[in-house]
Amino acid sequence: MGRGAGFFPAEGSTSAYFLDNGELFLIDTGESVFKTILDKKVLDAATKGLNVFFTHTHSDHVGSLGSLVLYASVTKKFKTNIIIDENMAFSKDINTLLKIYGIQERMYQFTNSSALDKRFSKFNKVRYIKTFHCEELETCAILFETNDGLVFYSGDMKDPAPLIEILKSGKKIDKIYIDSYNAQAPNPFHFRLQEIHEIIPPELRSRVYCMHFNSTDCMKDAKAFGFNVVERC
Repeated sequence: MGRGAGFFPAEGSTSAYFLDNGELFLIDTGESVFKTILDKKVLDAATKGLNVFFTHTHSDHVGSLGSLVLYASVTKKFKTNIIIDENMAFSKDINTLLKIYGIQERMYQFTNSSALDKRFSKFNKVRYIKTFHCEELETCAILFETNDGLVFYSGDMKDPAPLIEILKSGKKIDKIYIDSYNAQAPNPFHFRLQEIHEIIPPELRSRVYCMHFNSTDCMKDAKAFGFNVVERC
C-alpha cells in the first residue's frame, strides 16, 4: 500500500497486505496507510478478521494504528489481532501506543504467531526475526514459510546478517522484500542497494522486491541491478 521511506512520503508509508480465508493480513500501519485502506476499500474484502504485523514502532510504520483499530471495531465489528511472538520485543510499546490513542482493550488482542500455524492457504507458518535498524528501537523482519518457499519481509534493516543466514540455509526462497537505499554516503539505518546486490546471488535477484525507497532514483537503481520494484495498490 506504500513503498516510501519516512522522508519520502510521496510514495506512501511502506506497507503490504494480503487476504486469506476471508481474513486481512496487514504488515505495518504507517502514517499514510489508513487513508489508503479507505481509498482502496481494502478492509471491505475482509469478512472474518484483521491481523496486523509490525516490524518496529517508527511512525512511518505504526502511525495509522489507532485509526485502523478503531475503524475496524466500529465498522466491521472486528477485534484486531496484533501478531506477536518472543522475537517481537516491542509488543509492550504497541500496547502503550494504543492506550495513548485511547483505544479500548476490547477492540484488539495480542495473538501469538504460532496460533496461525497451518490455518491458511498462503502460508504454513510465520515468525518474527530480530534485526538491527537503529540503537533506539527493537526491530524485526517477518518470515513466512509457504508451499513455494520462504518469504522474507525486512521492514527496516541496517545489518544484513538475518538475510545472509537465510540465504546460507539452503532453504528454497520464494520472495525477498527488502528496504532499499541508494545514496553514496553511508547510512546509519539501512544498507545500500549496492550491498544488497553484492549479497544476493544472481539466480535469486528476480525474486527480490525492493521497497521503502528514499527517492525515485532509488527505484531506477533497483531495476538496474535486476531487482523488482514493488507496485502500489
